[in-house]
Amino acid sequence: MNDADTRTGERARRRPTSERRGGTGGGQSRLTAVQAARTAVEQLVELTGRRLESVVGIRSEDEKFVVVIEAVEDPRVPSTADVMAEYEVELDDHGELLGYRRTSRYIRGSTDDG
Repeated sequence: MNDADTRTGERARRRPTSERRGGTGGGQSRLTAVQAARTAVEQLVELTGRRLESVVGIRSEDEKFVVVIEAVEDPRVPSTADVMAEYEVELDDHGELLGYRRTSRYIRGSTDDG
């Protein structure tokens, strides 16, 4: 990535979320699930500074999106011993952050068998 690409990326990150999605303000259209997931990832990284692994779930309910994202809480060696967490990020149907919370923590190599 060259300096021009970096500056363009920095300007894009500083613009309001609605502008990055192509919205114009009051008349913006409802977010798609993919846009909601991307927006949730961007906002969670900015708020927590964590390294995010993946979006593991998304659902739409009552004019909002809930995006479930897996993150590395505490990196370890070997990586199978990393402490992982799942976060739920809530966005309104225009992409504005309503809230987020950590819902679980676990060791990467563990299974959810009971």
